[in-house]
Amino acid sequence: MPPPQVRFAGVTGVPVAEALPPASSQGPSPVVPVFYQSGSPYPDEERRESQIQVIPPGLERLAQLDSDQKLQERIRQETKRTNPNETVEFPERPILTRDRYAGRAGLWPKRQMAVEPNYTCYGRLIFQDVNAERYGWEIGYLQPFMSMGLFLSDVALFPLKCGADPCGRDCSTGYCLPGDPTPFRVYPIGITECGVAMEVGAIVALMLIFP
Repeated sequence: MPPPQVRFAGVTGVPVAEALPPASSQGPSPVVPVFYQSGSPYPDEERRESQIQVIPPGLERLAQLDSDQKLQERIRQETKRTNPNETVEFPERPILTRDRYAGRAGLWPKRQMAVEPNYTCYGRLIFQDVNAERYGWEIGYLQPFMSMGLFLSDVALFPLKCGADPCGRDCSTGYCLPGDPTPFRVYPIGITECGVAMEVGAIVALMLIFP
């Protein structure tokens, strides 16, 4: 018995049987036509496709710091959102030890170290030329006259400078190292009420002694 003639529809691509011969009395035909079924063979199952992120993540996502528990939970939520039927299982973390860390104080001996500060304190320096004596500034032939004028001004303001901080000491804090290339600066005197009172008292005493 020849098989039935099958014509294919050119538009939809679905085979359509023209005519099926009547069932023969000798038994069913060994050839059974198969029809093309469009769509999923399981109509009740919803087709879900995983969404692949093609946009580069921002700085907030790249710099996000999560613990292991938060990271695992975030992976579970993202997997559940894309494929609810998939289960994410992470391996259990092995317990290395149950002993409590007691530190290494008993293993390493205690040591003492003397730390030297990076500054030095010394007595009051009333007569000093910081620009010339500390940093090496000089203006040629006029340098002796400038040093003499600075010395005479220190002599005249001696009570003022001593009264500014009578019990204090000078320190190298705020100064550059000797020989450093620093600009020529004019350092303030440091006027205080006690210094002004001592300066006025010295002037009055000199006027009384030498009328």
